[in-house]
Amino acid sequence: MHSRTAEKIAFLDSEIAGLRTRIGTGGNSVQRAKLKMLRDIREDYQKPIEAVARHDKGGDE
Repeated sequence: MHSRTAEKIAFLDSEIAGLRTRIGTGGNSVQRAKLKMLRDIREDYQKPIEAVARHDKGGDE
């Protein structure tokens, strides 16, 4: 796992929160697409962390 993964996840979390604020209850299709993309990227960074945690607990690899 990359040593700066936690920092990248924190950055993505702040970007997602900011975009949610800008979108509010409406937003346009470009903003919604960007939000989905950022969530997907964040999920991709989170998966290895969860896998390591499961492995450390003796769960599935």
